[in-house]
Amino acid sequence: MAPLSLLCLLVFAGGAARVSAQGRAPGGGDLKKAEALLSNLRRLEEAADAPGSLQKTAAKLYPGLYAKVSGLREGDLKTDLATAVALYESALRARVEVEGGAPDCAREMREAYARLCREASGRASLLRAKARLHARRAEVELLYARGDRADATLGAVAAIRAERDTDRALAEEALHVLEELAADARDDGRAESRSVNFRGRLTQLDRILASLPRDRARGLLGGAREAFRDRLYWRLKAAPARARVVDANSFTEPGALPRLGLTADDADAAARANLRAALKFIRKAKEAMGTSNEER
Repeated sequence: MAPLSLLCLLVFAGGAARVSAQGRAPGGGDLKKAEALLSNLRRLEEAADAPGSLQKTAAKLYPGLYAKVSGLREGDLKTDLATAVALYESALRARVEVEGGAPDCAREMREAYARLCREASGRASLLRAKARLHARRAEVELLYARGDRADATLGAVAAIRAERDTDRALAEEALHVLEELAADARDDGRAESRSVNFRGRLTQLDRILASLPRDRARGLLGGAREAFRDRLYWRLKAAPARARVVDANSFTEPGALPRLGLTADDADAAARANLRAALKFIRKAKEAMGTSNEER
């Protein structure tokens, strides 16, 4: 793995001067916004060692950071800033959780994340390290957009472009898992019997999504994942009400869902709606990934 990674970096570094950022180049207004966002992220990092100061700083910056990053033009700079913003917030939430020892590095699907994981003391420190990584990448992309063509900058930009290839490969794998779930969903008669297989695929999908940066494609893939999960929930809720054998101790009317005040038909309708939503997310994710590839 290490020699192959080194070879890839050397190949990409040789052509770094000819590589442009994903999507359209950010304009002057975007660059100023990006600088302001990076300044706010540095404030979070500086306050991280003082719990009281960190909470106060975060309370001032969130959720405004999400609104600011959403206003940027699509591209690598926005992707890394959005990822850093999301990971810093996740790290803040993880600080109040019980760490439970070192994180499970075997779940990390990216070499860069796995390396950070091996150096982390817990989940919060890992999330913060990932956030710093993406913030540093955003700084490099900002320098490049400002016209910096120093060897160090070009080499770092080439490495980021290589990471984008990994992004696409992971996104395509997530799309493959989602399409398998869609194929299973078309066989409604066996949906419940496949719940164990569904959970395995959902776990696989979660690992992939956790490895993806927060760009448009990742958001759509995550939306499809949530829709499939909600569909299974309603399918499982409707199954007992459709059963031909009813427990003698149950006083629930046939076709009714206890404690929900809904009928089995309502649950089936909700399941179908979630399936339509999942398929729509998949279609839009394909479009987003195709557009991304063409722009590169």
